[in-house]
Amino acid sequence: MSKDGETKDGLVVGRWHWLGARAAVRDALAAAFGCAPVSGGAKAVAAGDLVVVDSLAGGDACSGWPGGHAFAAVRGLKEQKGVQVFVVVESGDRIGGQLARFCLADGVLGHRAAAAAGARLDLGELEAAANRATAKRPALDALLARLEAAAAQHERGASAVSRLLQLQREDSLATRLQDPETGLYDGAYATLKLDEEWKRSRRFHQPLGLLLLDLGAGVAKLPAAEQQPLLAAAAGVFLNECRDIDVLARFAPTTFLFLLPGTGADGAVVLAKRMLAALGERLPKRPEVVCRAGLAVAPSSQIPDQKSFLMVAEACLRAAAANGGDGGLGTSWQ
Repeated sequence: MSKDGETKDGLVVGRWHWLGARAAVRDALAAAFGCAPVSGGAKAVAAGDLVVVDSLAGGDACSGWPGGHAFAAVRGLKEQKGVQVFVVVESGDRIGGQLARFCLADGVLGHRAAAAAGARLDLGELEAAANRATAKRPALDALLARLEAAAAQHERGASAVSRLLQLQREDSLATRLQDPETGLYDGAYATLKLDEEWKRSRRFHQPLGLLLLDLGAGVAKLPAAEQQPLLAAAAGVFLNECRDIDVLARFAPTTFLFLLPGTGADGAVVLAKRMLAALGERLPKRPEVVCRAGLAVAPSSQIPDQKSFLMVAEACLRAAAANGGDGGLGTSWQ
């Protein structure tokens, strides 16, 4: 590793900050990044910096950071322009990872304590983000600024129709919010839509279905040449089975999130079972592919807010993975 923050795998970190109290985890990160974290707390964070948050941080460790606890700090930090935030979660803690993404974290770093060798960290998502840096979509604020500048430039002497045609020739905002491997929306966009659809459902007293569907943890370990056609086939199934008003997103490497506006329990179960059946027919028959789904429907007395909505769906997915559920489907009313 070089002294400027570049690892032997080519991961360039530069300035980074640590929010946490576990010295072993901090030291493991410093060793991986090749440099120590910047001191000064939240006030020292600037655009272009990386902030690593320990999901177990609390109390004094969070003093001076937004919100007073780890996940509130993640959400507060993501309100700053140009700041990358990754969350350290314990190995096997899927709820921590989902909460991190719900709070708009850029990714998670898996941590496993090893008595003999110290803390062990999985930097896969951070490395993947660095590898995509050249192709990564611009920040939403930068995109909006470019659109405003283009509109101002053509305001004189250009009709609304000509401006619309020019914008159509450029990459759309929707394209820039897509997951590059599947063409579906990405996890960050899904969390924003979850908040929007939850509020819409409450306001107009309409049902809302939330489906989490996982292709199997083994899929993430497949070589890219085998994984990409499989993901593309799964995305084709989802697009074929869902309606235009449904929100489809790749929420995690092998997990997909579906928001189903106006869909109650009966309709959501029909869709979930139809997708599982179609995946069974379209995806290759191999041991890594084990499709399971978890389904929650609001309104429900057990689901007071959108965070609980996501957590209930996640619990149903875990239950389906553990015992197969009803044809691989777990629901919040079983």
